[in-house]
Amino acid sequence: MNFSKTATSQDVAKLAGVSQSAVSRCFTKGASISSRTKLRVLEAAKKLKYKAPNIANGIVTNEDSGLVAVILPYVTSRYYPEVLVELHEALRLGGFRILLITTDDGEELDEKLIQPYLKEKLIAIVSATKPTDNFIESCNAKRIQFIAYNRSWNIPTLSSVACDHKNGGQMVAEYFIKNKHQTIGLIEGPKGSFVSDERSKGFKQYLKSFKKIKLFFEKGFFTYDGGYQATEKILKNKNITAIFCADDTMAFGSMDYIKENTNLKIPKEIELIGFDDISMSNWKSYDLTTVRQPIRQMSKLVTQLIDEYIKDPDYEAINHIVQGRLIKRKTTNN
Repeated sequence: MNFSKTATSQDVAKLAGVSQSAVSRCFTKGASISSRTKLRVLEAAKKLKYKAPNIANGIVTNEDSGLVAVILPYVTSRYYPEVLVELHEALRLGGFRILLITTDDGEELDEKLIQPYLKEKLIAIVSATKPTDNFIESCNAKRIQFIAYNRSWNIPTLSSVACDHKNGGQMVAEYFIKNKHQTIGLIEGPKGSFVSDERSKGFKQYLKSFKKIKLFFEKGFFTYDGGYQATEKILKNKNITAIFCADDTMAFGSMDYIKENTNLKIPKEIELIGFDDISMSNWKSYDLTTVRQPIRQMSKLVTQLIDEYIKDPDYEAINHIVQGRLIKRKTTNN
């Protein structure tokens, strides 16, 4: 190795036999790193006369650190800001910088969207927006890792980290059956939404084997107003005793419609369950039973995937499926 040029974190990582993110963690205050790894990094840095980056407020600011693009749709939803907080923290502790890019609902990801940012060296893209085939080929050619977040598009070269949406929908259906509901409402997200389709699929498939069940469903488009209006339509069908909303925001709209326009008592006469467990779900005014997505665990898995890719860019893609959990609050009986 030529020691005459200015050493970079990649040089230190190579000499120490660790990932680049391990080098960044070594010089980031409060970051997690084993004492053995830290010693190897410090010895390599000393040998190479490596100058550590400046650290301010715990954020790596020099351009030597790895840059990860995070691409999220629905930025006005209450779910994705909470995802972004967890992703940012996990990536920061991993020694990475984060570049946030937003997309419109239903937009397909192509190179035009990200071209202005390619002048900076991206090492990975974490996206909840589906990429075009050409975009994936371009990322592969540039050695930019692509990770699907909370999605699985069955693209062989992509890794993914996702909640088991289908199983989450099934858990809700199982709860409704256990509590002897026979006339049930379902409020879905927009047409073509992967997460809505998976959650609804798990819910419907479980109910199919119970022939006495009557299911009525409407679109709520992942919005408060959508949930409010869909509930008005669903409750025109008499004897509805339970409603599953494919996300919490629609559940808030549904709950407020019931409180403002009906005499139904929640949960005594009608039970309501959402999905995601965003922070508002625990607010006293809602106290919503919902399926919790383990976004902190998912964010840590994203960082692990990037670390593995840095060590070996030719490793096989990995798909992590993380189980959600039914969190019972005051919109259900038990």
